[in-house]
Amino acid sequence: MTPTDSVQAATNPFDIRSIPNATVYEMKNGRLTKVAAYSTTKRYTAVSTSGWYYIALSHTKKIYIKKSQAKLLLGDPLTASNLKSSGTARLAHEYMKQMPLHAPYEYEKLTPARAVDYANRAIRGDWSIPSKPYQLSVPNVDTFNWHRDIPSSSSNSYPFQIHYLTVLNQLTQAYNETGNTAYLKYGVRVVKSWTKAHPIANYKQYRWPYNDHGTSIRTFHLLNFWDAYKSSSLYKDTAFTGLMLRTLHDHGTLLATSSFYKNDHNHGIFQDMALTAIAQTFPQFDQSANWKNTADSRLDKQIRHSITSDAVHLEHSPGYQSYMYHVLDRFLIWAEANRFSLPSSMARVEQMPKQLTYMIKPNGTLPIFGDTSGVRRNTSIIPRIEDFPELVFALTQGKEGTRPPVTAKRISNQYSFMREYWASPPRAFNQATQVMMTAGYHSSAHKHADDLSIDLYGLGRNFIIETGRYGYTNRPERQRVFGVDAHNTVHRDGANLDLRSTMRGKSNIKTVQNLGSTLLTIGESQLIGNGATHRRTLVYDREQTLIVYDRISSPATTKFVQRFHLAEGLKLLQSSMATQNVVYGDTNGRTIQLMQLNLKNSSMRNSTSFVAVEDYEWKPRPQVISYNTGKDVRYLTLIRLDQSKTTIRSASVKVSGSSYIVTYTLSNKETRQIRVPI
Repeated sequence: MTPTDSVQAATNPFDIRSIPNATVYEMKNGRLTKVAAYSTTKRYTAVSTSGWYYIALSHTKKIYIKKSQAKLLLGDPLTASNLKSSGTARLAHEYMKQMPLHAPYEYEKLTPARAVDYANRAIRGDWSIPSKPYQLSVPNVDTFNWHRDIPSSSSNSYPFQIHYLTVLNQLTQAYNETGNTAYLKYGVRVVKSWTKAHPIANYKQYRWPYNDHGTSIRTFHLLNFWDAYKSSSLYKDTAFTGLMLRTLHDHGTLLATSSFYKNDHNHGIFQDMALTAIAQTFPQFDQSANWKNTADSRLDKQIRHSITSDAVHLEHSPGYQSYMYHVLDRFLIWAEANRFSLPSSMARVEQMPKQLTYMIKPNGTLPIFGDTSGVRRNTSIIPRIEDFPELVFALTQGKEGTRPPVTAKRISNQYSFMREYWASPPRAFNQATQVMMTAGYHSSAHKHADDLSIDLYGLGRNFIIETGRYGYTNRPERQRVFGVDAHNTVHRDGANLDLRSTMRGKSNIKTVQNLGSTLLTIGESQLIGNGATHRRTLVYDREQTLIVYDRISSPATTKFVQRFHLAEGLKLLQSSMATQNVVYGDTNGRTIQLMQLNLKNSSMRNSTSFVAVEDYEWKPRPQVISYNTGKDVRYLTLIRLDQSKTTIRSASVKVSGSSYIVTYTLSNKETRQIRVPI
């Protein structure tokens, strides 16, 4: 036995068990020579394979036994160390043939036609990437320089998607659809090229190759490719098997590393999902049991932190209510299909679509709070939407499904919802007024300085709307959307909201009530900073008139700024800074009027800002800004939507007990009152 054989015997995790009367051979003079045949089963330490034979050790002698006369057994776990051995790779290659395939978790599910088209393009060197500039030229993947040949892009999603190996996913799905092994052959080259360029020991040097989120997605793409490759006619390269197993073991090690982990963030959830997948797909790995425990513990904590017991996702963005349901629901299905276990807190995911119902606006979009895009949503927003008929009703403008039962709702402490009506009368479905407010500071995930910001929709259009996310990019517009001056709230002049981690939990929706003739929301936030508290009360009268009552209690005299960013397409029609009364309208005669009713120490001005309803838009729009100074600052803002050429001519306020009574008279001489709790 050579020194190499001794090392392999000490480190190799595999044994073989021969069948009765199996023939044992030794290599003598360059020829396999029969030396024994035992009537009973024997167990030997396996060191490698050679053609139709297992190579094993009997005491100090190297022996050969036909694979058909022995069973390969895993005696010790596969480790980062023993997976470096070519002998272990050969044996692992043989052993993994015995392992069952798994139902795939497909992060990006493509249509068959698209998968084949993308895969064909990839083989030609024209990779399709989901984000701008949508294409990557790879003339020869074997010599492709991953560090120099990827063009710079203002979109962070572009390098992110390249390095989570979106192309490998395309190739895998194309093979699964067609059985064409050319896709797998190219996938092998992709894996070899990428892993050679990005040794995991240097992961801290690579921003995108080992991005916390991207590493998780790549893990699923690697696992799905492995299953497709393993079951194909190409499964012959033992060295590639070793590379795949080492790569997945390395990914598991990295995903389990606490300093790499993203706490209180959906990226951490992805890391837990990926670590769970490796641990339960490869119980043969030495750390799989520990990884499973780590993933379960962390995932349980993440779910309980990010999804409330009433199924509201707390990453400050309605868009992520849909996105994370999509992700987690498919993960639950994947786990069930593979009989993998998950923590009990995952049950919170089930009812997320019910809460999503009350985030959909009458035009089928979501309010662009946080990192939410304003694209129109449809019934593909979640899988199996037929299980949620109220959400179907909201998305089909009442044509299908079941009418939701309430028009006012507190959506955990994150959002408030007030809607004029669900049924068509008195106007069409998409003409209903809807008012939402956002609050809640739970983590840094998708957090903007937008506490107590509002979104106001009515008469078939947006009137007061957030700035949007702009897109995941390094452009300056992306940085601008985070600041408080991009949001419909109140802040200290010249200062952002206080978003230190110690301020988490100090902003929330207090109450939402249906009072019959009016709908009421109250939110409160200490994020305004410097010891001040901002309390915002919304009262909607169901007749297109809203009062926004802001009260800021500050320990020191401070100048405060209230901002309302209006939607694109509204032009200034009337303006009186003396009475702090402005009217904006569009070309279809739809108007919004804003009046400040507390004129003490206050002033108003018209300004402009920008909005990104959809990604990478940056369109100018109006902004109405009001200022007030003091320790107990109160804004009482009367807002009216109209399409009948009616405006508010006069308004007055009086105190009655613990309420303001706001009386206003319209240009048609109608007089109305709204009660606002102080």
